[in-house]
Amino acid sequence: MTGVKQQLVLIYMILGTVIVSMFVPIDWQSQAKVLRDCIVMAWVIGIVNFAYLGGGLNRLLGIRPREPLGLLGIIFSPILHRNAGHLIANTLPFAILGWLVLLQGVDNFYALSVVILLVSGLGTWFLGRPAIHLGASGLIFGYLGYLIARGYLEVTLLTIGLAFIVMLLYGDQVWNMFPDADMTTLSWEGHMFGFLGGVLAASDPAVVEQVGVFLAQL
Repeated sequence: MTGVKQQLVLIYMILGTVIVSMFVPIDWQSQAKVLRDCIVMAWVIGIVNFAYLGGGLNRLLGIRPREPLGLLGIIFSPILHRNAGHLIANTLPFAILGWLVLLQGVDNFYALSVVILLVSGLGTWFLGRPAIHLGASGLIFGYLGYLIARGYLEVTLLTIGLAFIVMLLYGDQVWNMFPDADMTTLSWEGHMFGFLGGVLAASDPAVVEQVGVFLAQL
């Protein structure tokens, strides 16, 4: 992300926070804790995996399309990354887009994330290239799809404004959802199915609600 984009991120996040706080009651501490816990978990696992296990968790718990053991990756691959650079590259978009999702007053952030991960993971497992697919990119693209779809399906000043911010900051990343001969290390399949999972969650909130009920019973 360029320096100009980083400045825009800060400006729009501040403006978005101020505007949203005027219309939506927000529990800042709880919402920040959700994102903090997810990021800390990914970094702790990443450090252990890189420093002590030689990336062994990637081979064991990544999504490997059409291999039975590869189904474990649907659950675990979002918190695994190829290297520190990959983890760093995913941390900021996850924090920004996750925060924008929470600003919309999403009651069950975890259920929304699970819907995205299931669509992204299963789609990649069934149709992905023979490779080990890793990283939080599917979840990130899911938040992207969710925010854009909400701006289209639920036309309010808040949803349209956040969709506009998302497109301004990350609209150029949409092309990473399509196959590219030069894209040898990016899972465009995870990106595409994650995006579709976010659109599904936005267009059918009942699915997220049902998943939330299931998670509450665990």
